[in-house]
Amino acid sequence: MRRVAGVALAALLALVPAAGFAAGESPAADAAAELAPECPPFEAGPVAPGAPVRDPGIAPSRRGAPSGDPAFVSLADARDDGAAAVPGEALLALPKLADGRVASDFQLAPGARIASSYFSPILCSRVVRVVGPAGVPPDALVRRVPAGGAVVRNDVYRTAAPELRPIGAGEDPYRALQYGLDRAGVEAARAVADGAGARVALLDSAADAAHRDLARVRSAPLAGGPAATPAAHGSMLAGIVGALAGNDFGIAGLAPGAELISIAACTPDPAGAGDACALADLLRGVDRAWEEKAQVVNLSLVGPPNPLLRRAMDRLDQLGVLLVAAVGNEATDVPRYPAAYPSVIGVGAIDRDGAPYARGNRGESVEVLAPGVEIVSSVPGDRFAFGDGTSLAAAHVAGMLAVAVAASGDPLAARTAFFQVAQEGGGSLPVRAPALCPVLAKLGKPCPTR
Repeated sequence: MRRVAGVALAALLALVPAAGFAAGESPAADAAAELAPECPPFEAGPVAPGAPVRDPGIAPSRRGAPSGDPAFVSLADARDDGAAAVPGEALLALPKLADGRVASDFQLAPGARIASSYFSPILCSRVVRVVGPAGVPPDALVRRVPAGGAVVRNDVYRTAAPELRPIGAGEDPYRALQYGLDRAGVEAARAVADGAGARVALLDSAADAAHRDLARVRSAPLAGGPAATPAAHGSMLAGIVGALAGNDFGIAGLAPGAELISIAACTPDPAGAGDACALADLLRGVDRAWEEKAQVVNLSLVGPPNPLLRRAMDRLDQLGVLLVAAVGNEATDVPRYPAAYPSVIGVGAIDRDGAPYARGNRGESVEVLAPGVEIVSSVPGDRFAFGDGTSLAAAHVAGMLAVAVAASGDPLAARTAFFQVAQEGGGSLPVRAPALCPVLAKLGKPCPTR
């Protein structure tokens, strides 16, 4: 029996998928290899030539995941662009094989050990967090990787932190300040749909579920992940998407009837530089969003390209989940991820006059522009604040899509209608987020006329 870092390899893989590996664990020897659980059905191959594009008007290279090729991209595709990563750590993905078992032909380097693991149904692989001596490159922690597997850095992503400004005494933090809702025409749209029946997952720092305006927020913490301590960033996103309407308190969300699932995948940063989100936690969050049957997933965070993150985004897209992400607030045209992946809707910010946010990122990853400047939303403790940033613009689009999903019951149809209306008149990318009533009309659910 092959031995890896002093622990029997087959014994490690014999653990039940839900159990994972505890740090320092040395289970008893067992010759059986792990039998993996079922994975969601994914597309078997590339879209046939001539097949309709998922979003008419959006080029195939700009919309929808690539082929359903089950092989992981190689480590060489995960270039090191200087972005932060958890030092001395790597993530090893062991794919499910045709016989239903998990690939086991891997070998750790001396001094490396398995810190934890779990089976990811979205990646259809066991994701193993490997730790080793500080300063050792991630690809050096694993000497041998099985075919179809991958070793990547445990990259750190950061929320596209908004510039927050507390609401001063005497200011009215209510509906009149929410110009984004005016642009979307939410009042007329609510006669058709207010988001009820749609589920939106927020992969972010935790939202304050005790906030009086966030009564429809449900916390879904990750086992072994960041603490679900209410944070400003996650709470603002929740308020934009689904703050209660008509409760004589605070603000109103774009989709106040939607169910919001707050998945705490990021650790709050008290300095306000952007909450930190380790790739290992984001991947767990993706699986949790799928388990919670989310139809829209918002990722208001940015970071480097990573093969496992792309794989997770492509898989969710293939499963019909709508993915929305902020493009970032660095005033650069360098692509930031996950917004730059073809399977994700990348969102930039505009102000109340329609002018682009000065600090917003630019380039091909920006597909939609939405209100993201001088946005008022909820923060912990039944309070409110103004904020600027593409994080807030992404939440605006997620809220609009939730209304369209609620009206149609079909996430892909909702996305198609959103882009069809946004591009009417021959507009090129990036498009402006359209009003809701034309989108609902495109779905056969017109708003009533007065």
